[in-house]
Amino acid sequence: MSLASAKAFLVLMKRDKDLAQRLSAVKSEKEILEIVKSAGPFEFSREEWLEALRSQPDQELADTDLDKVSGGAEGDQVAAVMSKGIMEW
Repeated sequence: MSLASAKAFLVLMKRDKDLAQRLSAVKSEKEILEIVKSAGPFEFSREEWLEALRSQPDQELADTDLDKVSGGAEGDQVAAVMSKGIMEW
């Protein structure tokens, strides 16, 4: 497992609209892990994921941001929500 892998997944998540949309619809940690595995050869721990998120600039979420994520969102919006702990695993 590696921090570099977590950061690479974060970059992919911000660029891939389909991946971001799939992640915005998850209901469980198991679903998150399945999506990560299906997206490529990513292997990282929960701690490495959180460290990758902490290395990103702070982002404040407004209610409109949360609405976008709940209805399907761009990768950077999903990353912002995940970085605030709403979808942490």
